[in-house]
Amino acid sequence: MKAIKQYWPYIAALFILILFVRLADFNGLYGQDSYEYLRYTRCLNAFVKTGTNPGDYFWPLLYPITGAVLSFVVPLPFALQLISIVSFVLTAIYVEKLILLMYNAEKKIVRPFIFLFLVLSPYLWRSGLVVMSDSLSIFFITAAWYYCFAYKKALLGKYFLAFVFFSTAAIATRYAAFIVLVIPAIPVLLTFVKNLRWVNLLIALGIIIPLVIPHFIIRSHSPFGFIHHEWVQTWSPYNFFRNHFITDDGNATYPFYNIIYAVFNFGHPAFCFVGIVFGALWLFKIKANIKTNGVVLMILSIILYAVFLAGIPFQNMRFLLLSFPLVIIVLFGGYNVLATYLTNKGALKYALVVIVGIIQVGLCYRVFKPFYNDNKEERQIATEMLKYDKDTLYTFSIDGALKAYGYNGVIMNMWSARYDTAHHYIRNAEILFNESQFADEWKKQNPMINWEYLNKNYAVRPIEQLPDGWTLYSVEHHQQL
Repeated sequence: MKAIKQYWPYIAALFILILFVRLADFNGLYGQDSYEYLRYTRCLNAFVKTGTNPGDYFWPLLYPITGAVLSFVVPLPFALQLISIVSFVLTAIYVEKLILLMYNAEKKIVRPFIFLFLVLSPYLWRSGLVVMSDSLSIFFITAAWYYCFAYKKALLGKYFLAFVFFSTAAIATRYAAFIVLVIPAIPVLLTFVKNLRWVNLLIALGIIIPLVIPHFIIRSHSPFGFIHHEWVQTWSPYNFFRNHFITDDGNATYPFYNIIYAVFNFGHPAFCFVGIVFGALWLFKIKANIKTNGVVLMILSIILYAVFLAGIPFQNMRFLLLSFPLVIIVLFGGYNVLATYLTNKGALKYALVVIVGIIQVGLCYRVFKPFYNDNKEERQIATEMLKYDKDTLYTFSIDGALKAYGYNGVIMNMWSARYDTAHHYIRNAEILFNESQFADEWKKQNPMINWEYLNKNYAVRPIEQLPDGWTLYSVEHHQQL
């Protein structure tokens, strides 16, 4: 009851978010990644029920494992979406706890800041509504940082063990979390060694082992294969000043160099549209802010993660989310300067709160609407395709959505092989393709090479126009490829 009374605004936000996604009929699924999380979670659920080998998939395992456990109580995909929503709210609570611990600020100043610039941060808000591992990992990262400072302050074993749990869980959810947590891990480990207690070491091992065992069991053939990911292998400081890349994920040209993109979470409207203002105010009181407990550690961690992102031959705003709670905590120093100035200016203060709130809600709508539309279109296309689920279907990008919504036909992914060199037959087949969407991004790569080959060597005729540029075609004139 004490916790409910203390955190009732966050609990209210939790129920509002759940009500929102249910009323909006938004199940959190969009794009290839979320459908793959759902697919593998269903495989893990089936493994528990029937012993069927779940096989492997691309990402860390803790998010689908958590979803599979929850799916025995809450149906999929809502179980995975609920994990994201709860994690989002818990992240907000731990950011508040961190700011109170670090800045010794009043809750009446901290809480409006949290709701305006964290809870209503457009990208972070959206991440809390979708079926992706981001929100869960962000919560684990934020909690780990809190227990890092709590342990340094109180030297209690329970705080050390909490840091171990949340850090390991964060990495078991998103590998890149390691980069955000390696810096706070150093003082924690040094403090632990200085005050060594063997019983806590044994308990820590007992915490780590269950969290990492699934990885070593399922990926026993290559437990460290993630280190050989293309982005890690092709990381280079030369990428800092590049904005055009050709990778297995397609051709991409971005408006800004990587080094600029890597710090977008400080001031991009999708994160914090007044971040630059808070940053300037932070510098105005730099002496006081630098002395704030833990701020330097956080800044170093943010910089390290930004350097990592800047060296990857790819840009994705999602990646910036892992360090965003740290950015918000650092920027609180600038916000605090403004809040102090507005202490006795009630009318102006409340007017600014209302204006900022309206802007943030508008920005949240702006970043959510495309995801919402994509979700509806994918469901509509998948429902329409159920009429054609007895033949072979050649497609790309949307295959995860088709399977998630019950398509039972054989799906051939046009990215996985080149048909002009493969030896197989096309018989009673259809093609579901979005030429306008793929023509530039996948130029001279398998999806477009295969599309052009099929059109050159077969009679490809449109059957049905589907939403957002998708078209279903028949493949006639059987021929060996």
